[in-house]
Amino acid sequence: MPPDVRFLLDEHYPAWLADALRDGGIDAVAVVEREDLRGVPDATVLQVATDEHRLVITEDVNTFALAMHRTPEHSGVVFCHHRRFPRNRHGLEGLRLALIAFAATPPSSSSEPSFVWWL
Repeated sequence: MPPDVRFLLDEHYPAWLADALRDGGIDAVAVVEREDLRGVPDATVLQVATDEHRLVITEDVNTFALAMHRTPEHSGVVFCHHRRFPRNRHGLEGLRLALIAFAATPPSSSSEPSFVWWL
């Protein structure tokens, strides 16, 4: 797995998902695990992710579109559709597997500034 793939899971994803990704060798952290990020605007989350060279994993298309407008040079955002990955145990397990696959073979453009991807 490429060592440069790092994830920041948006606030609607649980800490156990980040734990499970870390158990699989992926550098992942959830917003809910970090006091400095809980409840802050998406633009702040995106800026912190950029400072830490992390891809934000989110389903918030509308609010992150605004954050991306405010921070045009960011490390990347991966949008996850809530119908494909509902926030129940089964849906989040599917997201975990999709993120493992993404980290194992990231798109070649994932290292480019302002990367955007849809899962």
